[in-house]
Amino acid sequence: MNLHERLRAQVGAVDPTKPTKTGRRAVAGRITEYQTMRLRSDLSHWRNALSNAENLYYPDRVELYRLYREVVLDAHLSSVMESRKLNLLSQPFKIVATKGGKEDEKLTRMFQTPWFYKFCEELVESIFWGPRVVELRPPVDGELAGLDVIQPEMVIPERGIIRDAPMSQHGLAYREGIDAQWIIQLGDSRDLGLLHKAIPHVVWKKNAMQAWAEYCDRFALPVRTVDMDLNDQDRAEVENMLKNMGRAAYAILPPGASNFQYHLPQTFQSGVFAGMIDHPNAELSKLVLGQTMTTENGSSLSQSEVHERVAEKYTQADKQRLRNLVMWELWDRLLLHGYPLAGYEFKWDESENLGKKEQWEIVAGIMQHSGYRVPAKYITETFGVEVEEKPEPVMVPTPPQKGTDPSQQLPTPGKTSARP
Repeated sequence: MNLHERLRAQVGAVDPTKPTKTGRRAVAGRITEYQTMRLRSDLSHWRNALSNAENLYYPDRVELYRLYREVVLDAHLSSVMESRKLNLLSQPFKIVATKGGKEDEKLTRMFQTPWFYKFCEELVESIFWGPRVVELRPPVDGELAGLDVIQPEMVIPERGIIRDAPMSQHGLAYREGIDAQWIIQLGDSRDLGLLHKAIPHVVWKKNAMQAWAEYCDRFALPVRTVDMDLNDQDRAEVENMLKNMGRAAYAILPPGASNFQYHLPQTFQSGVFAGMIDHPNAELSKLVLGQTMTTENGSSLSQSEVHERVAEKYTQADKQRLRNLVMWELWDRLLLHGYPLAGYEFKWDESENLGKKEQWEIVAGIMQHSGYRVPAKYITETFGVEVEEKPEPVMVPTPPQKGTDPSQQLPTPGKTSARP
């Protein structure tokens, strides 16, 4: 029994095209979301959160997700995550007939909608966060009204449960009953996502940036000194003045003190802090994109081409992951909700997209060297230029000369006229 048949058996006599008459309330409206709190993250917190998430009997990812929400604030990590997401979302797709492979443009447009774009986004998020659970909204005029994302903290994917309350171990079994036709899990149940590997690098990077800021605060600003009698009654006023002049260090010395020195570390190098930031950035790029040269400057053209091929393999893998999810999970649910998808499948459009200049060079080559003509309709649709069909030349005979036989007169080469 395939998924389509199992879902029909679970919903029984309920008309899937009219879900509002079943009395079912959306799960997103039945739960109370978990209020997250932001805390300073460190490696001990990370280890404890991992232990809780990997617990075989009572898995709990709440603390791990708390850390995830902190690390995604990192600018570099957020950038490479967005790059991988855009690499997939920018790929063209089409709905084609299973037999023959002809595209159905009307069905393709039914998927060029905000809810499907959100569905694709959440699939990429599942690569980073682990399983994501989404709920389809009931159709309106034959098309889904939207998509709701269940808060990750409210889901126990290992048990297939959406919590009925924050921190609860009980709730709705979303893989069973009528809710199964509306709720889809994206990603493997025990996958923790890539972000749990990114946490140490972001923590080390933040510590390095904080240390660099403290160093600049203490040693990069000039030190101010004032020579005055320590017993002078105006000493408090002078000290208060120095405090209010800025954050730079200051000293009040007794008259004649000339041995005040400012010591810097003997082995200090200006690139120490920068290296402790650049190295985690490179590790994060390799974690998310598999390489670094699409986000950093490369040393050579050949190396950059190798890195681009690696990035392309990641995109191809994400495309296959999305297609599998659409065909094995989403497709049958859409059939239940009235989408006319029987005999059709989801495919990526692998046709090459050429620019206007490249297309014109092809057209010009056809007209000049092949002996064929390009229809005016194609030129108008492709380049947006209104043209007319070029008239075909015809040979026009020259008038007969005196003293010659008209039947033997040949047309003059090169002399043509347009057909009426």
